[in-house]
Amino acid sequence: MNVLNALLIMAAVVFPFGWVIYRLIRYTAKSMGNESPLVVRVTYQVSKGEYFSRFAFLSLLVLIFFNLLLLYCMFFIAERFATAYWHWGIVWSGVAVAFYSLWFIALLFKLEWQYWLITKARTITLDPADKSLEIAAADGLVRITASDVEAVEIHAPGPESSKMVGGYHYFCFILKDGRRIYLNHNKSYLDYSITDYFKTVPTRCVPHKIPWIIAP
Repeated sequence: MNVLNALLIMAAVVFPFGWVIYRLIRYTAKSMGNESPLVVRVTYQVSKGEYFSRFAFLSLLVLIFFNLLLLYCMFFIAERFATAYWHWGIVWSGVAVAFYSLWFIALLFKLEWQYWLITKARTITLDPADKSLEIAAADGLVRITASDVEAVEIHAPGPESSKMVGGYHYFCFILKDGRRIYLNHNKSYLDYSITDYFKTVPTRCVPHKIPWIIAP
């Protein structure tokens, strides 16, 4: 083995490990370290391109393609070769699986739309100076601290939920004046920041089989 091959093998082993370590360090810095809302003022906005280019959303499009392909195969290819009853059993089982999958994907698209409605055109600011959460939207600006909030609800998938809905969470801030403020859980540092900012406020987790956004 020459030196070049040895260096290539070492790079193939060390680079992925180093990349993982780097990502872990960056995650820690942004979620609870010196770059997090626990220490510095952080402002973010999720654009349409960023939201709809997420792996979770793109995977739904891929699943639609494969289920439509399965339907095509069942209706236009497999039925030509079905000569026994058990052949037809396989065909109609495939059709049933494809239609069920498409129905469930349709539910997930509805879920995606609900979460987009509480995400689009919103600028979120987390300020550790006064532990405030500010949400600037087209219909106005809301700035809240623990003194304004009666309770915090964390809506998330429950133990019986499908893994397909595992990435859907949202916060609901119930204000003392009766209003409800919704915040999409789409940043890694939100758990730590919300816990710290509103630690004096009663907080409860609300599990759902599918975490629909329950508006009043």
